[in-house]
Amino acid sequence: MVKVTQQDIATVMGVSVMTVSNAFNHPDQLSADLRRRVLERAAKMGYTGPDAVARQLRSGRTNTFAVVFEERLSYAFSDPFSVAWLTAFSEVMERRRAGIMLLSVPARDAEALAAVQDAAIDGIAGLCGDQPAMARARERGLPTVYCTMGQPVGAAPLAGDYVAIDDYAAALEAGRYIARLGHTRVSLLIETAHPGQPALTEHQPAELSRLVDDYAGVGYFDTFHRIRGVIDGLGDATVSVVVTGVNSRASGREAGALVLDRLNRPTAVVAVSDVLALGFMDSCRQRGVQPGRDVSVVGFDDLPESAAAGLTTIRQPIREKGRLAAELLLDPERSERRIILPHELVVRSSTTPVA
Repeated sequence: MVKVTQQDIATVMGVSVMTVSNAFNHPDQLSADLRRRVLERAAKMGYTGPDAVARQLRSGRTNTFAVVFEERLSYAFSDPFSVAWLTAFSEVMERRRAGIMLLSVPARDAEALAAVQDAAIDGIAGLCGDQPAMARARERGLPTVYCTMGQPVGAAPLAGDYVAIDDYAAALEAGRYIARLGHTRVSLLIETAHPGQPALTEHQPAELSRLVDDYAGVGYFDTFHRIRGVIDGLGDATVSVVVTGVNSRASGREAGALVLDRLNRPTAVVAVSDVLALGFMDSCRQRGVQPGRDVSVVGFDDLPESAAAGLTTIRQPIREKGRLAAELLLDPERSERRIILPHELVVRSSTTPVA
């Protein structure tokens, strides 16, 4: 079967190839009647439109942008933070008629990393820090946007753009708030740094330096800064860190069982995400323990469900982060490329002074 071209349509109609091209790509350049006649003739001749691949090759652009996760893609649609961020990100892309590609690139997965090298994309956003996928994208010369502000003090700065909050300052505020309430025995709930890290393990103060460095080493800079901020804010309090597993409500419930089923349990628990904190509160209810009366609980993010649960938390503008990340990828001429958004400590019923 002979493939119909724009030249064939132009010859039959007695118009230029540019006129046919404009009918598909720049309709504002033609009268409504002429465009209608071109499209009708094209349809009769079996021509459905310009070849997208050929157009991309000519322009050097795909108008498609990737979002990279270290977790399975199913996680992206189950985690409330990711859902809110992706919704805002996709709304901007949709308005600009740009496409989105979701990439799962687990740590140490060479095959998945190769997909970043081969992906037909114009830029990439990462929800964590300097993952191998982001580094590979930069090697290709692609624009990158992070959702965390940077590495530990003394380390090389991130090479790409970012839209973030000051995670350290926010966590420091949460830690100081708990200290002001008089809590001196505190557990900090954090997600695993990588698949090889043992889940549901508890670490004492002497182990914290090595543990925290693990998160910087794999690019979890937001978690790194939150751990450091909470610990610094708590001052002289006795702090144990519980590595819960993946960032999920189920992990928070399991951590709750570990923390609550002991004689000398903490008087306060701080989680690096609302998801973990809400799971911990589930575990409290299962045991007849009341957050805000028997144990104080603090989260991080201020998800929609957190208000109904009475969770004290750090509020961050999740949707605004997604929106601005998309705008940075779409607008290389935008002057402000590293954006720090405000945060707020929101006090609710899950926290109370030590009796």
